[in-house]
Amino acid sequence: MPSLPVRWVHARAHCQATEDEAKVAAALDAAVSGGTPSREELVGQFGNPVVVLSRRIEAAPDVRSTWRRWVDAGIPHSLEADLDARLDDAGVLHFRLDKQQAAQGRLAPLRDGDAIDVQVKLKAYPARPEEIRKVARAVLSGAV
Repeated sequence: MPSLPVRWVHARAHCQATEDEAKVAAALDAAVSGGTPSREELVGQFGNPVVVLSRRIEAAPDVRSTWRRWVDAGIPHSLEADLDARLDDAGVLHFRLDKQQAAQGRLAPLRDGDAIDVQVKLKAYPARPEEIRKVARAVLSGAV
């Protein structure tokens, strides 16, 4: 696979008090492989415990492996239609994966609900919004 124009991938999932943290961690592993996971304990609005699990990968082999799984699941193709809404001016592509499906080893995009939030920082030279959009379109269509 040729070099992907991706600097890093960051994924985050919230584990509510009623959820099994090991299952949420497994869902995060299914969504993004490699790197070191991090864990942060928070307190919800009503005093309920919330754990935020996250993972950031920058190593090219980890990024390629994760991207390959997303391609196999059809994730990039599903993002093409509303690319402009998902891509910010800093070159970060934002999307959400279904946490329940990921816990079962399947990856699926999600609009609303229980999600794994994913951010993908794209490389573009020069780093102008129009160049970033060109790179994003090429990556999502499989041309890169």
